[in-house]
Amino acid sequence: MNDKPYTRHWVAAVFLFVALLLDGTMTQVLATWSTSPAGPGVPQIMLMVLVFIALLVPEENWVVAMAIVAGVLMDMFYTGVIGVDALILPLITYLVRSLRPYVAHSGVVAWGIFIIAMAVRMYAEYLLLHFMGQTVVTTKLLITQHLAPSLTVNIIIFMIIYFPCTRLLVKLTQR
Repeated sequence: MNDKPYTRHWVAAVFLFVALLLDGTMTQVLATWSTSPAGPGVPQIMLMVLVFIALLVPEENWVVAMAIVAGVLMDMFYTGVIGVDALILPLITYLVRSLRPYVAHSGVVAWGIFIIAMAVRMYAEYLLLHFMGQTVVTTKLLITQHLAPSLTVNIIIFMIIYFPCTRLLVKLTQR
């Protein structure tokens, strides 16, 4: 039995920082390529990485605190309304981490949890922004022009990065 404390918190922090950068970069790239009237799908790479960490790294006790910091950074750099992602990302991360003992650790389950987490995140963001008077979009427009293209983009991104990302995350966090 290895009694050393878990010291590889830097792995999750680096993954989250790279996800933060990729999130904004891919959003800008997709916005310039999109000719769809519904608008581009918004990649949720930060949320994807948080789900991966919460599901695959049981020793990472700081993931909710890292989600708070990542949410504040995301709000400051990309959203403009500070506090929305800083509230939503840690709550979703905590819920996923709480589900961890009760779900199988497979790609299909991780995909399902991510899709549900993404839908909850988008709808919670809509509710918070609507409550603050920052949006006038209806629920119908939210689902048809924002959620549907985002689901499509994120399913493709998930299929591309799931295997390499999870293998690297598990490998780097082993004792």
